[in-house]
Amino acid sequence: MDGVSPATVFAGRDGRGQVAGTGGEPTPQRYRCPSTTGARSTTTCPCAADIDMPGAEDMPLPGFRNDRRWGFSSERLGITFHGNTLTHVDSPCHIFWDGTMYNGRSHSLVDAATGSAWAAVTAAANGIVTRGVLLDVARVRDVPWLEPGQGVFPEDLEEAERRQGVRVRSGDAVLLRTGYGRVRHEAGAASGFTQAGWHASCLPWLREREVALIGADTPREVQPSGYEDVLMPVHAVSLVAMGLWLLDNCDLTSGSPVNPIATF
Repeated sequence: MDGVSPATVFAGRDGRGQVAGTGGEPTPQRYRCPSTTGARSTTTCPCAADIDMPGAEDMPLPGFRNDRRWGFSSERLGITFHGNTLTHVDSPCHIFWDGTMYNGRSHSLVDAATGSAWAAVTAAANGIVTRGVLLDVARVRDVPWLEPGQGVFPEDLEEAERRQGVRVRSGDAVLLRTGYGRVRHEAGAASGFTQAGWHASCLPWLREREVALIGADTPREVQPSGYEDVLMPVHAVSLVAMGLWLLDNCDLTSGSPVNPIATF
């Protein structure tokens, strides 16, 4: 792990000032998707308001009121995004290594009360538009789902490419299907912190293919990871050394809507 750094992962690249380090990354407001046949430039307009809107503190407290002719009920919704259940994005400010984020930025730029001053998820507020490639490793192994603790390796990815007639290329978003979403739908089971997912040996493969983003139907990587001193090596290397954004807990069975965006 100590031998992996931005300099070694991205040899010959100058990533200073970037909040993402992989090739083929889209730019804000106007996107072009060179990986997609017949792609054209579009302008996007997010249709979702920030959760922390000015004036929200003046809204009525949660509860129920019916002491007059009119009444109301309201609620307070709190969300813990990171974890093993909700679909969420991991940006480079999520993980630190020796007190630094991607491109050597200090962890002191992140504050629990005010958020991150660099590489926050809001950098992708206008969306990430590129070609998506779903690699179905459960089908490769001819099982309905991978069992908790089973890792996915580069040979699994290449066999999925061969069977599906596709090749991952620069700028792609690669979504890994382990079948975990199916077992949750059918059995209602949750495996705690033991799960199938990306094995750390896939990181050089992802670097070579210049993938822009990876996702999975689990919280990303296999657990236990096999690395005694690093709880989440895929998170640590991809976010801190590679600037590779992550998408956790995707529903790759029935879809996973996140944010409405008008494209015109």
